Amino acid sequence: MNARNLAKFGGQALAVGTTFRALRRARAEGDKLRMLDAIVNALAIATTIAILVREIRERRGRDDVLDQDLT
Repeated sequence: MNARNLAKFGGQALAVGTTFRALRRARAEGDKLRMLDAIVNALAIATTIAILVREIRERRGRDDVLDQDLT
């Protein structure tokens, strides 16, 4: 994993904390619109993490193929 992917994961980790705080606050206040916003943000974070994981797996797969070709 390179520094760029680590930075993306770190940013998403911070976003998760912010999103969960917003969700708790919205639930406590009974604000359905803010709750929906927090849920949409959580889904966006999950999608971004899934894309990052896929990119890392694809890159590792390409590296494995290159290693096999070299031997």
